[in-house]
Amino acid sequence: MMARGMAALVGLCLLGACAAQAPLERPAGWSDQSYYLPMRDGVRVAVSLHFPGGKPPSAKATTILIQTRYGRAVEARRGGSPTDIEMFLARGYVVAVVDTRGSTASFGPRDVEMGPDERADMDEIIAHLAARKWSDGRVIGYGVSYMADTAEFALSRPAPALLASVPRQMDFDAYLQGFLPGGVQNNFLLYTWGNYTLKVDLGRSPRNDALDCRLRVEDCPGLFPDIQPVDEDTDFTLLRQALSGRRHWTPEDYVNAPFRDDKGGNGHSMLDFSPASELAGLIRENKPVMIWGSWMDATTAQAALTRFHSTPDAPVEIVITANNHGHDRSADPFFPDRVAPVPTRDAQFATVFDFMDRVRAGKPVTRNIHYYVLGADTFRDTRVWPPVGVADTRFYFAPEGTLLVQPPAQSAYADYTVDFTAGTGKNTRWSTQFGAPPIYPDRREADAKLLVFDSAAFDTDMELAGTPVIELFAAAQSNDPVFYVYLEDVAPDGRVTYITEGQLRAIHRAPADPETLPYDQGPAPHSFRRADALPVTPGKTMRMAFALNPTAALIRKGHRLRVAVAGADADLFRRYPEEGPERFRVSLGADAASAITVPLRPWR
Repeated sequence: MMARGMAALVGLCLLGACAAQAPLERPAGWSDQSYYLPMRDGVRVAVSLHFPGGKPPSAKATTILIQTRYGRAVEARRGGSPTDIEMFLARGYVVAVVDTRGSTASFGPRDVEMGPDERADMDEIIAHLAARKWSDGRVIGYGVSYMADTAEFALSRPAPALLASVPRQMDFDAYLQGFLPGGVQNNFLLYTWGNYTLKVDLGRSPRNDALDCRLRVEDCPGLFPDIQPVDEDTDFTLLRQALSGRRHWTPEDYVNAPFRDDKGGNGHSMLDFSPASELAGLIRENKPVMIWGSWMDATTAQAALTRFHSTPDAPVEIVITANNHGHDRSADPFFPDRVAPVPTRDAQFATVFDFMDRVRAGKPVTRNIHYYVLGADTFRDTRVWPPVGVADTRFYFAPEGTLLVQPPAQSAYADYTVDFTAGTGKNTRWSTQFGAPPIYPDRREADAKLLVFDSAAFDTDMELAGTPVIELFAAAQSNDPVFYVYLEDVAPDGRVTYITEGQLRAIHRAPADPETLPYDQGPAPHSFRRADALPVTPGKTMRMAFALNPTAALIRKGHRLRVAVAGADADLFRRYPEEGPERFRVSLGADAASAITVPLRPWR
């Protein structure tokens, strides 16, 4: 009924039959109360409040704070039925959703994501919510994706009312764990996500290019739920003021900023808007946090483990699944036909509520990693990563496409002409960040375009748990190659199952001193700084050691491990070199023994 009311209003306005007004019948996602909250510099941010039962509670309540850049009403619709917010309301929480400055309905420029001013706003927003008449003076941060990053940033702020946060699927380092993993430009994320957010923040619909709220007031109702006006703004005057003349970053700002310390065209590096940039504040505040990630969602598992290692004394609980970005669909490649998430949505929120209840009761939070094992359909717990009992097992590349536990005694080579049509498909760990769930089918056909090496069949069930590291000795035909490495499981019937991957642009191959890095990057780190770049001489053998994304998987008896090497992922990443052929010569054995180190322990 309410949705039809909105649709009818939009239709009339598009025909010019009305003066545009916010709907009397409020559609799903509309808040119980919304208003502009002025910040210290006069910039007004839009706040939506959702109350249990639709009105301010008579008993004091804790506030869940969600800071979004996708629109307050979009966030209110997140999840199934009930929505995430409805789950919180049923537990007696008040939920506050804020459009961060410069995004959607809030005022201000959007020169950068999660910039210094936006982070400073958090102090005022938290203090404001804690002082409401219905508030018990306590706030807990929450969010998925971008909203997870803001929940993490809040933990670094000197905000006494903030008890804890639950970031789900965050990026700790936007450069290395998002836009340029391994120094390789993630075209899908940079352009698809960047242009989507640009369009919405400038008052245009991402689904209907004909709608432009800045240009025509009658178009404004059609932007819901991406943009929701505040309650007093019944004719969209304030909304159009917020959108008018907005300064905004673009994807092109970062196309020519390939190094971690490069400033984009907007004057900000990608590390500048990463939670990792506030590591000192996270350590200083030392507040409890429950971080969710997934082995199959970009690098969110890596982000969670990075945070765990970089704040070794902090009260951190981690949950790593094999679900998609929204945690509403399974993505375990060993069970490709399964759709239901593991754990279920109800079980996920039971875990979240348990954490919040313990924090509110003042109970200690014990450092723990609760992780899913791909192919085993089970979770395990550990207080260290990698888990106790895991031993690094080295497999050496050998002639005839084999992996051996001893290096070949004689030097040999494997030549590979890069197939620039090779890719991982449209439904991957990267695509799930912006919609399409990760679905990895049998990779036999995909591997036909790659250089592959197989181990012998395992004679017992083994758990792979940790961060595989590749050491590659190779020469390239060009002066700007990229090496992609996939770790896979080969079943006795020949089915090839994706486990994890990693990539490195060869100019970044210089090993880094961990003490010089902004946080604990784990094994085989690189700085990705411009000053540390090494030129590539065509035809000259290089040593490259780099980590794949961490994972946990059951490798069953009779199965083999496969390493597949590529020079392109046409579905997702920028091409290097930009034109011309590419050919790799991979060294095998003797003094240049290419190998992969895999963390394994017997399955129990």
